[in-house]
Amino acid sequence: MRDLATILRKEIQGEILTDVVSRGIYATDASNYEIFPRAVAVPAGIADVLRILTIARNENVPVIPRGGGTSLAGQTTGDGIVIDFSKHLNRVLSIDPERRTARVQPGLVRDELNLALAPYGLHFAPDPATGNRANIGGMIGNNSAGTRSIVFGKTVDHVLGTKIALSDGAVLDLHRITRAEYDGLGDGAPGGDRRAELLGALKRIVERDRDEIEARFPKVMRRVQGYNLDELLDPGDWNPAKIFVGSEGTLGLLLEAEINLEPVPRFPSMCVPQFRSLMDAIRAVEGILRHEPSCVEILDEVVIRLAHENLTTAPLVDFLDGSPPAALIVEFFGSSAEDAEERARALAKELITQGIATSCPIRLDAGAMSRVWEVRKHGLGLMLGIKGDKKPIPFIEDAAVPVAVLPEYIEQVLAICEENETKVALYAHASVGLLHVRPILDLKRQQDIDRMKRIADRTFALVKQYGGSWSGEHGDGLARSPWLREFFGDRIYETLREVKTLFDPAGIMNPGKIVDAGPIEDHLRFGAEYKAAPLDEAFDYREDRTFLGAIEMCTGVGACRKTIGGTMCPSYRATRDEEHSTRGRANALRLALTGRIPGGLANRDLQNALDLCLSCKACKSECPSNVDLAKLKSEYLHQLDLAGGLGWRKKMLADAPIRNRSLAGHWARGLLMNPFTESIAKRVFGMHPGRRLPRPAARSFAQWFDTRSPDTGVRRRAGDRTPRERVVLFDDCFLHGYEPEVGIRATEAIEAMG
Repeated sequence: MRDLATILRKEIQGEILTDVVSRGIYATDASNYEIFPRAVAVPAGIADVLRILTIARNENVPVIPRGGGTSLAGQTTGDGIVIDFSKHLNRVLSIDPERRTARVQPGLVRDELNLALAPYGLHFAPDPATGNRANIGGMIGNNSAGTRSIVFGKTVDHVLGTKIALSDGAVLDLHRITRAEYDGLGDGAPGGDRRAELLGALKRIVERDRDEIEARFPKVMRRVQGYNLDELLDPGDWNPAKIFVGSEGTLGLLLEAEINLEPVPRFPSMCVPQFRSLMDAIRAVEGILRHEPSCVEILDEVVIRLAHENLTTAPLVDFLDGSPPAALIVEFFGSSAEDAEERARALAKELITQGIATSCPIRLDAGAMSRVWEVRKHGLGLMLGIKGDKKPIPFIEDAAVPVAVLPEYIEQVLAICEENETKVALYAHASVGLLHVRPILDLKRQQDIDRMKRIADRTFALVKQYGGSWSGEHGDGLARSPWLREFFGDRIYETLREVKTLFDPAGIMNPGKIVDAGPIEDHLRFGAEYKAAPLDEAFDYREDRTFLGAIEMCTGVGACRKTIGGTMCPSYRATRDEEHSTRGRANALRLALTGRIPGGLANRDLQNALDLCLSCKACKSECPSNVDLAKLKSEYLHQLDLAGGLGWRKKMLADAPIRNRSLAGHWARGLLMNPFTESIAKRVFGMHPGRRLPRPAARSFAQWFDTRSPDTGVRRRAGDRTPRERVVLFDDCFLHGYEPEVGIRATEAIEAMG
């Protein structure tokens, strides 16, 4: 085979990444899976995407599209060329506020789109919890929904048209066609117009299998498994673009989409009923739905406990009365503020009067409601923040059943997990019968891998028994595709394969998902053989136990890729490169420690990935799992130093605070005050000429603190005679020797407050 990297670099204007660190970073998403791609392509534009497809077809190499990498079933992992649309193909192409439509590129982040739509009072309504980093292309590929799907439906309900590139080089513009156009489609015989040929064949398949599709596809709103053949049953409302929604990149690559927009609801209200038990909360859902809420979300005791402990969410949980066993978040959209409030109060009165709920706090202020939603959106990350090797694992979490049978279904799933000595955590969309049930397992142990398979098989049987859907919004991927033949039956399964071959005759579009999938335990990120050599660690990892344990707190949810609000992650926001996100760096460190990267921690590409980390610690507070990359980088540098790989420049800079406490510090200050000698020092240390080297202070913070008089600085408030509290102020090396004025001002402010 010719060298793939050479061919790609010759033809593609964007970036081509083939080093093992970059490929390892793209080997995972937010799922249980890990597959190293052969190359990563970051196309500069549509022309690049089409060239990549041509090369992939000529070289018979699979293509895997990727956006924010938040997939929970392994959809964006694969042995081929991973195409990252998120860096360059992320624009809003047009907005038509009168028609309430927009044209967008696939790499656009959902919340960034809605920020652009805000002046028009419009929004793209599907609202997954990952909306601040989920790409529109990924939402279309996954058929995402979110919290308010009982009002707004799924993504398929908002896609008006798509431009798709197929593996054979064809580019299709697909949109709704009239009944006359539908009737005029041929039978798909080869020859002539490629679009007409494909649509005619698709029409023939649907009409041939109409009865079987109606019988086999589940009658629940949250159904995203397989291909959307049930969306094409009505000849009078036939939009072939919908076959690509939820297809997970297995039929073609999305280049552009036209989407429907909805007015932003003006008058929301919220009620948060709390219950004596989880099952009390679940049994209450059907009655609550009679009040016509916009959503009903559930939080179990695991999520509630973790929300109280997490640095980000602990200040936000004032809507909970302590730590109830379960709570529901019930939202209403009113015709006016008064109507919205009345509806929330009517529900609260009913639940309290009937003794169903223990309390029902009401939230009417937009700020107060946003605090509740912030906790809910962190639900997944909170669960994955559980310390230790056992984590809430996604594999049965996406099943949806009719709400009327939801209590019985959940009781039986919990019983199955209990029989397998497995605890669970659950949360999410009670309003549509979709609770994300996550068994807590350690996939580094073969016993728990076997438990995962047993729990999955028995839960799958329950889903079929209750007329549910095996996948309600997270897709099939590697996690649920293995059951699709059994779910749909042989005839529909072979139809799915026929549709795959129709649009992807080369067989290179994200293979192994939806059809022809391997077992659920293939390609696990961890697995029973996963291990790492022990290290002489600098830090005491009391909760995480080891350096690797602290790294593994990153489970890939991708919150570090957000671009709106907060600080995390500044280097990612500047570069839009996955390797410069907290997740990318944590993945690279994990792979180095477990022997997946040549050279381990001394690998040069790993050093490049960590160099831009500012050690700002935004991840420590903003990551829902509280991954502390600054601490991990310090440990990494310590390990590099022990191995003799730190380099003299880094060692000189690292030891500077120690030297500055001696006479050498005064000499250094004098030299760095001179522009000529400072410029020489910058060249020696490899620093940018525009940066200023840190200059040792003439007097350290400790010297100032020890010699100050009681009346130094700002005096205490009138009437204060003695300090009310003791405060410990830690002076780090920069505060001590380089920026003592920060410590001086902090001391004065603290003393002024008594």
